[in-house]
Amino acid sequence: MSNGRYAVLGGDDANDEPLSTCEVLVLGHDEHWEVLLAMHESRSHFVCAAVAECKIVAGGYGRTPNVAAVLLRSAEVFDEVLGRWLQLPCDLPYDDGLIAMGSALL
Repeated sequence: MSNGRYAVLGGDDANDEPLSTCEVLVLGHDEHWEVLLAMHESRSHFVCAAVAECKIVAGGYGRTPNVAAVLLRSAEVFDEVLGRWLQLPCDLPYDDGLIAMGSALL
């Protein structure tokens, strides 16, 4: 994130349930954690990339009501300027979703 901040996004809780929570560690003379808006979907084992003032997350494991873990095809971006998550307009091009991906800026 910008201004020397580090984001912690999603993951699993102690019960292996995917999370949508997002926190930011602010460093400096007054180190502290700040809560960001939650992602639209709970997700773990996803890919994350930072581009300019945006953080992009895609794929991973999610959870739907009354269903075991599902592979996600969705992607969303946190826009630091707007201060909110935006869902990307189309899913990943894989029918079964993706987990544990890598990322690179090209």
